[in-house]
Amino acid sequence: MISNTTDPESTTTAVVTIRVPCGADRDLVADAEKRLSRPETIDDVTINELDSVEPQLSATQITVEITVQWPTANSEEEIRDRFADVSGLESIIQIREEEDVA
Repeated sequence: MISNTTDPESTTTAVVTIRVPCGADRDLVADAEKRLSRPETIDDVTINELDSVEPQLSATQITVEITVQWPTANSEEEIRDRFADVSGLESIIQIREEEDVA
């Protein structure tokens, strides 16, 4: 298959709250990044900033700012649908999408 290098890519910046189980093998940020990257509907996730940490009984709830790379632009509804498969995702607080020109 030949790819077109002029296809636009899309970058989404979002603020999300995610639950990380107690006793996670990694640090909170690494575990959250792994969970956010796991679903097949998510291409590439980078955590930019850890906004808050809220310990709870069986998990720690953290709020992070993330950047997601998509091969094409998505509507806010499509982005929310893609995040629906993320284990432990509590809420999506904010979504900002920017279209990049390759």
